[in-house]
Amino acid sequence: MNVNRANTTKLLAAYFLYECGRAMYFVLITWFLFKWTQDAIYTGLFVSFGFIPGLLSNLVFGVLVDRYNRKRLANLAGAISFVVLLLLMATAITGYISPWTIIAAHMMMQTAGSLYRPSLQALTAEVFDKETLPRIFSLSSSATISGGLAGAAIGGILSGMVPISGSLGVVLSLYGAAWTAVWRLHYERNSQLSPSKSLNIIGELKDGFNYLSLHPMLYGLFAMMMLGQLTFHTTIGFLSVYTSEYLHQNSVTYGLLDACFSAGGILAGILGTWWWYKCKNRLAVWSLTAMAAGLFLLGCTQHLLFVFIGVLGVGLGTSWIRALLQSIQQMSTDKEYHGRMSSFRMLSNQASVVISGPIFGVIAASRGANEVFLFLLVPVALGIIWAVFQSNDPAFVKITNNKTA
Repeated sequence: MNVNRANTTKLLAAYFLYECGRAMYFVLITWFLFKWTQDAIYTGLFVSFGFIPGLLSNLVFGVLVDRYNRKRLANLAGAISFVVLLLLMATAITGYISPWTIIAAHMMMQTAGSLYRPSLQALTAEVFDKETLPRIFSLSSSATISGGLAGAAIGGILSGMVPISGSLGVVLSLYGAAWTAVWRLHYERNSQLSPSKSLNIIGELKDGFNYLSLHPMLYGLFAMMMLGQLTFHTTIGFLSVYTSEYLHQNSVTYGLLDACFSAGGILAGILGTWWWYKCKNRLAVWSLTAMAAGLFLLGCTQHLLFVFIGVLGVGLGTSWIRALLQSIQQMSTDKEYHGRMSSFRMLSNQASVVISGPIFGVIAASRGANEVFLFLLVPVALGIIWAVFQSNDPAFVKITNNKTA
């Protein structure tokens, strides 16, 4: 019990610190990049290009996570992120930083994150008993969202007060602390998951796709989580442009909007079990509807009160979609396939951002950042229709009626 309690503390610390650093990094870099270039197209390229390496690496990472030591893989990814941030801070200090340097560094950071997240998620599923997983996933989601809130708020304040090099130093310390928390986790490798033969990437992927084809409910989950991730990354990516160009506000307001977005996530975590219990098999339908309402307000008003309500709604909806549907995915997936299913999910998530990022950048530059949120309403509306059909899937109904988040 003491080991489980200690592991829970370390795991939640890892989720909180990593997400705090990631959110702070994203707020600082997107604000700095737009204020420096005054061009929303660079913001679109930043959001899009960051996910390009993951389109290829995710599939390989999923196999590695299912076959090799998940703690070592998470530590490796954390170390790569730390080194990349250190190099980026060095370019800022020496004056060699440029938009393309930032984009290149972000591509490496996102690639490392594509290994870190499925490693830590699969590690969680292996360290804890299946009966406790819903609670652990709920706690880890709350820790992640809380870290995002703290990181966004602090990043917004630092962006207007501290040079980018100093701010990146704070981010660097958070990534280092998250790496330490994972390194100190008590973990014994499950012998059933250890590789007993040479690694065959193609064979493992084929086996993963065969597993996916036998569980069609996962297709619907991936589609809806893709919309949640697309809306999430587009919102946090273009919020700097939206705040500066459409609302004509400063970095403090930007930080508060980012914090409000994360606060919606925290509220979603607090209300997650209640939301699951009340909505049951309709939880995706109503979560996507909350997300759509928030996007509509962001696209149609400049009144700060309604803007904050809109950001809160998007934060609520995206967090419910990402956390609750991911819990359903984890609970319905056999342990030996967690890595590959997580990678398939991230592949669809990241492909949507890669394709839409430059398009939304052009829209923001030519028509206004608020139009980005209105354009997002189209796929989200289609997602609501999809969710209605998904809600009648027998496997989906069984899990949402008999499990709690």
